[in-house]
Amino acid sequence: MGAITNRINEGSNITKREREILSLIAEGIKNAEIAERLFISPRTVEAHKTHLLKKLKLKCTAELACFAVSYKRELKNIMN
Repeated sequence: MGAITNRINEGSNITKREREILSLIAEGIKNAEIAERLFISPRTVEAHKTHLLKKLKLKCTAELACFAVSYKRELKNIMN
């Protein structure tokens, strides 16, 4: 496992739903579409993103997006 996967797995308490949202962020999907796909409100998506920022000790949504892309890349490498 890579550093990013370890960061998520160890001590960050990322929920399954937060992982789903992280994966969708990595695909470049906007909040409204994430909400639609997961059958939740856009405000709930924002709440999950806020929780992710705090848990991952990130400063802004741009950092979260970069983290999400790196996480997705790492997971893809693990699966192959």
